[in-house]
Amino acid sequence: MLLKRLFLAAAALATATTMAHAEPKLIAIASFGEHPALTETADGFKARMTELGYVEGTDVVYDFQHANFDRSLIPQVLQQVEAKKPALIFAITTGLNQAAVRGITDKSIPIVFGAVVDPVVAGIVPDWEHGSEWSAGAAMLPNFKESLSFLKEVIPGIKKVGTLFNPGEDNDATNIKLINEAAAEAGIEIVAVPVDNQNDLPQRVQSFAGQVDAIFLIQSNIVQTAVPVVAQAAQRIKLPLFNSVYAPDLKDQLAGFHAISYWKNGEHAADIADRILKGEKPADIATYIPQPEDFDKLISVKGLEAVGLTLPEALKDSPWIIK
Repeated sequence: MLLKRLFLAAAALATATTMAHAEPKLIAIASFGEHPALTETADGFKARMTELGYVEGTDVVYDFQHANFDRSLIPQVLQQVEAKKPALIFAITTGLNQAAVRGITDKSIPIVFGAVVDPVVAGIVPDWEHGSEWSAGAAMLPNFKESLSFLKEVIPGIKKVGTLFNPGEDNDATNIKLINEAAAEAGIEIVAVPVDNQNDLPQRVQSFAGQVDAIFLIQSNIVQTAVPVVAQAAQRIKLPLFNSVYAPDLKDQLAGFHAISYWKNGEHAADIADRILKGEKPADIATYIPQPEDFDKLISVKGLEAVGLTLPEALKDSPWIIK
């Protein structure tokens, strides 16, 4: 009996020693660039991983790489990520995930995607009910029906809404298709102006003068990385500007936001990462689709006043007003 107890004690000690010396899992985070919204996605992911029991430095370590919004640098970033043989890659933005599908050659490394509008159209997953053999994640599919309903409350009588998009981006193509469908249902006309160079943004915004009642910005990389430029141009032509991404530093320049939470997107991606790390196959995991609670409605009184508008009487006590 004593020998049995000694054996069990030794086995327990060996197990504890092995656990104590277990190396933390490496989680690689790869992003298209450093931007407050994309940083929120990564921060939301890490915060949720901590909530799920993955203690940074003990259970997991993170390695962050980005391409500085330069497409030519994406292959290099992915090579560096793959060379470190991470347990999992959290890839942020559509373009980077598309490149990862082609560029990560070690298919034993699972990829979780975030900040992707439509992973099916982008070719990242085969359909909304399944991931690919090595990739699954959380989408940022917009709810333009709610967005336009919000605009109609803030700007009563609104008939035409302008937006900017990059015709070379799959994300943008999906956004334009969806916002036009929602607009037709809402009785609103969308005036979509293409832009493939940030230097052209002021001129493109200027083209909305006298043509639309407001501007609503979709989740377009080329636009979201230059919202201050768009805001200045919109103020010059006295058009209220609304965004699908919340930017606290611009809350006095924009009229409002119907914004999906990038932080929550990161949290939902972490939930999927947890399932994969516990052995579930990416192909068996459906893409997370945003729910109403994943969006925020915000109105800026100062932003409205900057273009000569006032808050409608019906919204004077609205919880949407930015204090």
